[in-house]
Amino acid sequence: MDLSLHIEQLLYNNDCVIIPDIGGFIVNYTSASIDLVDQQVYPPKKTVSFNPKLVNNDGLLASEIVEHQHLTFKQANQAVKEYCEQIENDLNNNKTIHFNNIGRLYFNKDSKLEFIPANTNFLRDAFGLPELECSPILRNKNYLKTAENNKNIKPTVVKKQTSIVDLLINSKMIGAAAILILVLSTPYIYNALFTGMANNNNNITMIDSNSTSHASLLPSSTVTLSDSHKVMSEVAEEEIEPEIPIEEPTVQENLKDYVIVLGAFSKQKNVDRLSKKLKADNLLVDISLKNGLTRVGVQITCTKDELKTQLEFVRANYNKKAWLVQ
Repeated sequence: MDLSLHIEQLLYNNDCVIIPDIGGFIVNYTSASIDLVDQQVYPPKKTVSFNPKLVNNDGLLASEIVEHQHLTFKQANQAVKEYCEQIENDLNNNKTIHFNNIGRLYFNKDSKLEFIPANTNFLRDAFGLPELECSPILRNKNYLKTAENNKNIKPTVVKKQTSIVDLLINSKMIGAAAILILVLSTPYIYNALFTGMANNNNNITMIDSNSTSHASLLPSSTVTLSDSHKVMSEVAEEEIEPEIPIEEPTVQENLKDYVIVLGAFSKQKNVDRLSKKLKADNLLVDISLKNGLTRVGVQITCTKDELKTQLEFVRANYNKKAWLVQ
């Protein structure tokens, strides 16, 4: 009877599952992590390891068989015993024992029991969480200069010029104009209004028809249409704010080339993988040999004062152990 399925289910709910006379599987918790070289974000997980010193039967595996296969506890213990004897015989015959979704168990060249775990996450809370790819953003010195200059530039605000049409559309002026037209167009209201005003006034001034002065409902000082256009134009010009010139970014002097090494590898596939990712980020890759290892770095052009900032940025986004090559 293969008990791998029962062992797997127990590992989701228990930190240790013992196979009597063989050893015990132990589940260890690992928090979420970020691999800067592979640019991967890993979710939290529980991985399994094997301890050959845990051989005492605690009855956990037998209880699981009793619950799911409806056997007596004695029959379940007998099934566990036969399963352990079969594993022991296979190991002594240099066979590899495969535990489904758990791992492989075998004797190595030194006759020591060795376990290779499977890539299974036994943390139920992390079920369905995938591994994510993350790509750091590396900005060069020209971007930093442009961003700093843009902070000092204020947008030009031009106020809208007020036209005669806008004034006529004003609701208050429309209402006043309607009342004035109603008064002038109705003789009864006009006569009642001005006759009442004449009766209440004890001092009536007689106006000579030959005099140059005359009575009017409009103000004595009027503004012609051409003058009003001139005034509106002058007001509009005063309200327009002058455009602020854009300052050209200054070019720093004393620029030098520096190389920041992200890692040294003995395998060419690791060199190619990291170089490909750096080129994808539009970085100038520098490859050199030192002490039998291939160094992979980036070449950065900056001043001596900016070098520290560039090095800290590379360490924070690529490899915290990156170092500078003079």
